[in-house]
Amino acid sequence: MIAKESLYFIVPLFLISLIFFILKLPCIAAFIIILAFSILYFFRNPERYPPEEEDLLVSPADGKVMSIEDIKPSNREEVYKRISIFMSPLDVHINRSPVDGEVEKIQRKGGGYLPAYKKESCENEKIIIDIKSGEVNYIVELIAGIMARRIKPYIKEGDLLRKGQRIGIIMLGSRVDFYFPVQYEVLVEDGARVKAGETAIVRRKK
Repeated sequence: MIAKESLYFIVPLFLISLIFFILKLPCIAAFIIILAFSILYFFRNPERYPPEEEDLLVSPADGKVMSIEDIKPSNREEVYKRISIFMSPLDVHINRSPVDGEVEKIQRKGGGYLPAYKKESCENEKIIIDIKSGEVNYIVELIAGIMARRIKPYIKEGDLLRKGQRIGIIMLGSRVDFYFPVQYEVLVEDGARVKAGETAIVRRKK
């Protein structure tokens, strides 16, 4: 399965390759087709199956855990725990909801385009998604990087989400931050590899 956003890149490349075939330049055409299939790999969109246990929250992104820390989000008064995940260009770019819940708010915030592996990249351009599950509020931030200049949410305010549901895409990798209550049990460590919608990263504590 491939993300539909790949069409923005694939269709022009195949049209260009066709032109080179018509011009009897098959080597150039073949190179462009190989490039097109490489882009298809970047936009793969596999099915994922989250754990059934209700208290397990899943990773919102494929990639590597950059940091785990207590921090106060800019739009909150209380302190949350935050897991930051770095998505390389080779990771799946589709992001998923860590929890069942309702989308309370979606906000786009302007910023820079620092490399996503830098701590300061939390101030980059981002989309902030507030999710309410029961009486608990969660935050997922889809953050742009030096290569990723386009973030596209698949959801809107008021939508009801299932754990593991696709919520958006950051094209060509970047960073995703997940905020949750500090009393919850973290199940991963710095440097761990995680998969969106599949890897349990937090256990809810009531």
